[in-house]
Amino acid sequence: MELLCVPGAGGSARAFRPWVAALAPELTVRPLNLPGRGRDTPVSSLVEAATRLMARIPADEPYALAGHSMGALIAYELARQVCAEGTLAPPEFLVVVAARPPHLSSGAAVTGLLDAEDDEFLDGLVALGFADRAARNSPMRALFVPTLREDLRLLAGYQRVRAEPVPVDLLAWHGLADPSTSEAVTAEWAGYTSAGFAAAVFDGGHSFPFDRTAEVAERLRAHLNVH
Repeated sequence: MELLCVPGAGGSARAFRPWVAALAPELTVRPLNLPGRGRDTPVSSLVEAATRLMARIPADEPYALAGHSMGALIAYELARQVCAEGTLAPPEFLVVVAARPPHLSSGAAVTGLLDAEDDEFLDGLVALGFADRAARNSPMRALFVPTLREDLRLLAGYQRVRAEPVPVDLLAWHGLADPSTSEAVTAEWAGYTSAGFAAAVFDGGHSFPFDRTAEVAERLRAHLNVH
């Protein structure tokens, strides 16, 4: 089974490389890059990003979806579109990681930071749990800050106030030390599936899925063994 993985704001497919070896051979991890990067035509919304990613779904093989942070919202929108259109098989399951559900999204929290100076922008993201303090002094920040801003503009413009449950098992995970999520907030994802739901908490902050790859792999294998 393929596991299509969507990175968060400012991230890339490289973020999921540790999952490739950790989840083999049960799952073939396919990290995806967000549409609209580089020379690609920009996207205007998270929904459009999901629409473009539909081309990456295997037509004749079982697959599942996973997304981190903003990527979790895109993964949900991708599952929603697939189920609504009915031309492709739905995913076997959906994993939303370190993400608030659509009706409680972080869009409002980031809106006020989008036009701030770089230092204030990064400090605000650190306070929200979305960035590491080291980002402020990174020699690469002139390269990643513009991309991060543009991605967060998509998050700021995302609105879905009513739960639209999909007939797909949904796993919702959050980090114990992540200020952007909590057990109560993560539990709200239950309203977005009409199938099975399971929430879990991991040690770590917003980037726990990449810091605790072995635990993530163990949890996914446990789900596969049950189903």
